[in-house]
Amino acid sequence: MSPNNFYEPHNHKDPSFPIIFHLDTRNKSQDDFLPHWHENIEILYVLQGSINVLSDASSITANPEEIIIINSNNVHYIQTLEEESKYYCLIVDRNFCEEIGIDTEEIIFQRLIKDKLLKDQFRIIREEFMKQKPLYKARIKSVITDLVICLYRDYILSETPLSSKPETNKIDIVKKAIRYIQGNYEKDISISDIADKAGVSKFYFCRIFKEITGYTTVRYINILRCTNAKKLLLSGKYSVEEAAFECGFDNLSYFSKTYKRHMGCLPSSLKRM
Repeated sequence: MSPNNFYEPHNHKDPSFPIIFHLDTRNKSQDDFLPHWHENIEILYVLQGSINVLSDASSITANPEEIIIINSNNVHYIQTLEEESKYYCLIVDRNFCEEIGIDTEEIIFQRLIKDKLLKDQFRIIREEFMKQKPLYKARIKSVITDLVICLYRDYILSETPLSSKPETNKIDIVKKAIRYIQGNYEKDISISDIADKAGVSKFYFCRIFKEITGYTTVRYINILRCTNAKKLLLSGKYSVEEAAFECGFDNLSYFSKTYKRHMGCLPSSLKRM
């Protein structure tokens, strides 16, 4: 994920294979999955536990064998509702979909699905990635083509409340604010500064930021700062005090407390790893 912009570009090592697929595990102690967006559709298949996804202000909960679709350019984040949850994450490139006649930026898929055919397709994709037999990439692309066609035929929403202009405006304001925070988190920025950059009042901004992202602005900034401080500490080039200062904290005690709250350990513990 880009450190300066929570629009998330997906760069593929093999342009002829524009697919991202991996197993994710989320624990209750994790608090570092910040809201972001991307133009590609993201498909989550839950294996264990229960996850909740907030996607453009819509809250979706999925249990094992259920699928969540995150539509193109939706601001979203994922959290586990149990101590630990596991799910497969499949991200399908927008251009791949366009090649088979589906413009994912122009349509909205149903967000929660339970479908045996889709489940079987996830199983095939997983097996092909694991075994990597000859022409496994071609097989995976073929299966994903079938999967996306199935979504297009059976799971498009004809209407959505988020297609209305007021909701679209809210999301655009939040995206503008996130870009500003990403570019200035190491500075002494206030909520008033962010609201001004987004072009709205402080009160209205706080309300819609929480509505769209599920985070208060202060919590979002603190997690972002802690996440970047962790990267600096793991590099081995920064002391705890230096990492705190570089990421916008001017009080070491407050940094340590905030870091432990969101990252599950004291920042000093990383220096001993």
